Amino acid sequence: MEIKILENELWFGPEVGNGLDYPMSAQSEKTINLEKASCGNQTQPLLLSTEGRYVYAHKGFCAVFSGGTLTLTSTHDTIDFSEGHGNLRGAFLAAAGKHFPANGVLPPEDFFTSPQFNTWIELIYDQNQKDILNYARAAVREGFKPGILMIDDLWSNYYGKWDFDRAKFPDPKAMMDELHELGFKVILWICPFVSMDSAEYRDLSGKGALVRSENGDPAHIYWWNGISAVLDFSNPVDEQWFTEQTRRLVNDYGVDGFKFDAGDAVYYSENHKTAHPVLPVEQTELWAKFGLKYPYNEYRACYACAGLPLVQRLCDKGHRWERGGLAEIIPNSVMQGMLGYQYGCPDMVGGGSFADFLPGAVNFDSELFLRYTAASALLPMIQFSAAPWRVLCKEDYACVKALMAQREKYLPEIMDLVRQSALTGESAVRHMEYVFPHEGLSDVKDQFMLGDTILVAPCIQKGKTEREVRLPAGVWKAEDGTLYEGEKTVTVPAPFDRVPVFRKA
Repeated sequence: MEIKILENELWFGPEVGNGLDYPMSAQSEKTINLEKASCGNQTQPLLLSTEGRYVYAHKGFCAVFSGGTLTLTSTHDTIDFSEGHGNLRGAFLAAAGKHFPANGVLPPEDFFTSPQFNTWIELIYDQNQKDILNYARAAVREGFKPGILMIDDLWSNYYGKWDFDRAKFPDPKAMMDELHELGFKVILWICPFVSMDSAEYRDLSGKGALVRSENGDPAHIYWWNGISAVLDFSNPVDEQWFTEQTRRLVNDYGVDGFKFDAGDAVYYSENHKTAHPVLPVEQTELWAKFGLKYPYNEYRACYACAGLPLVQRLCDKGHRWERGGLAEIIPNSVMQGMLGYQYGCPDMVGGGSFADFLPGAVNFDSELFLRYTAASALLPMIQFSAAPWRVLCKEDYACVKALMAQREKYLPEIMDLVRQSALTGESAVRHMEYVFPHEGLSDVKDQFMLGDTILVAPCIQKGKTEREVRLPAGVWKAEDGTLYEGEKTVTVPAPFDRVPVFRKA
């Protein structure tokens, strides 16, 4: 299928992780192959046009932007191309209504109403009962509202043995009880990999489970933590086994839910043998839909699951200002919403690279940490891992607390918007072009809208204490009461303890 790109037409999608690269225009030269690749974050087999057109193919497509033409092919599906929907918002609503309508279910409100805490940066590969409790106690002592606490990788002995390592967790039930008494809901990191040369691997292999290589043996998958076998979620044996593991953790210890990591399509191959014929992207989809069993869930890799009550975290970011770090938080968060993943969570404040937070780390930048906090503060979710009370001086830490106070001010409106998301499928976080079509705002990548009336413009540049804000048509009121006429760029203060916010009058 060939689609002539219209004059001034711009296209968004289908990759959350590459938000900085969009939109595509008639001058763009780019190939996007959802049938083969994985960008390590959410993808949706959807392209949206500022001229009210969309493309959708559930099993994926290859899109080539070249010479003013969009060429589309799909090996496994029929491509739905639709036009006449007016603008970007019209295209999204038409596509969502037909292919991925919101199901009306909202994730638990704890995800939004309190900052999330993740133990990764503080404990790294030494997840243990004593330090997890100390981390949670400290968060409460420092005045943070308890909400979601995520216990990250290596709380178990190895992958596939989903039980607490008793050398590190002598009494996991007592730990869970105290965390609940502190007011937290507790989520455990978990993945679909199974360590080889283990009892679990031998048991599953003997039952005909696991993704298989062409010779029929369990496939050996190279991933970031070594070489493992991987579950086949097209096989009822695998799903039942994994269900038993997760339910036992819930029933025996009171675990509330799971951080479902991995599942990326890149770890599967069309040459693999599975119980039912599924594509690599469909394995990612099945992995994500497994999480619907647990309202307290979080995913990083997801495919074709827009409109569902799945919490979607941005891929791990580095402790840096540019691409791969802070610069991606806003464009990627906006892209999540535009593709129908309306319950998005930015990466951990400051990034998920633990080496940058070790004592004496030369790369740690307190200004960057504050700007990471500001970029996340008025998104529907915010997640801390590096403890701000540990890594910051007293003055900088006070800025974090001020940003959290600003978040509390807007939280009732944020909650109204996310509740509406469950019904409409429209994200609370919206691109400027989505709300104000054809006003020349399609290239804005450092500010966003909350709903249709609140404009949020965090500062994401090092050494700056003011920033330029592009205001759409109309009259806009800053938090200090100053009124601005729209359709122009204004320069405003951007202190470390406050995010510039404007409300449409």
